[in-house]
Amino acid sequence: MKKSKKWIITIIIIIVIVIMALIGLMVYGIAIGSNFSFGEQTEMLYEENFKDIKKIEVDITSYDAELKESNGSDLLVEITGSMKNKDKIKVEQLEDELKIYQDGSIICIGLCLYKETITIYVPEDYELEYTHESTSGSLKSEVALNNGKIKTTSGDIELATMITGSLSSTSGNIKISEGNNLEVSSTSGDINIDNVTDLQGSATSGDVTINELTNKVNFSTTSGEINLKKMNINEDSSLSATSGNINIGLEKEIFIDAKTKSGDIDINNTNNSPSLTITTTSGDITAK
Repeated sequence: MKKSKKWIITIIIIIVIVIMALIGLMVYGIAIGSNFSFGEQTEMLYEENFKDIKKIEVDITSYDAELKESNGSDLLVEITGSMKNKDKIKVEQLEDELKIYQDGSIICIGLCLYKETITIYVPEDYELEYTHESTSGSLKSEVALNNGKIKTTSGDIELATMITGSLSSTSGNIKISEGNNLEVSSTSGDINIDNVTDLQGSATSGDVTINELTNKVNFSTTSGEINLKKMNINEDSSLSATSGNINIGLEKEIFIDAKTKSGDIDINNTNNSPSLTITTTSGDITAK
């Protein structure tokens, strides 16, 4: 028993010495004003202009991607990160299509001070089709995407406008300012949409919040809530949730077919078409 206590004390002393040594090394590096760091610094890895691009395909693992508006006439691609990973990111043009993909994974041990980012500057007159797939990287776009298909595993998706397309994320959040004819799905992330016409999709455990929806919707959730602040549908639609509540702000009179097993129902119903079918298992339904 005494030997065990001695071993524990010895291990604690060793850990304290290692921590103190690391702190001392950090202070020394800062004090001498050298290039000391625990990781590589962010550097420009790639920069090139492209003409007449109509489609962009991005297939990456860990890079964040940003699409920004540009006043220039050409499309510009900039890639920043650690210089040691320069050969792992590829950019290829085939006629009017641009492909950006990551060849091999990036490993960072310790404190990494660099940020891996792909920035695409898009001219105002471009009608762009955009396809994106990533694992841990996020996507943010301030330009209007004509159509596209976007899929992330743990990265967030934030779009200004998508005319037509599909978006899916496993654990990342999805945020859209304006969309039309969208298919949106999420496993554990939240979905937030400001304005959308024609929406379908599903969510497992994340909440769904829509400020304004027009024409048609078919959406389901498992344990998350659906909050639709303004709804003005012209075609028959449906909403369903297993254990979450459904709250709707009606902008016109419609016929509502609402059913729940253990929740409460509070709706303003009429005989006017179109019809909206709402079902929950244990969640409340409010539509008025």
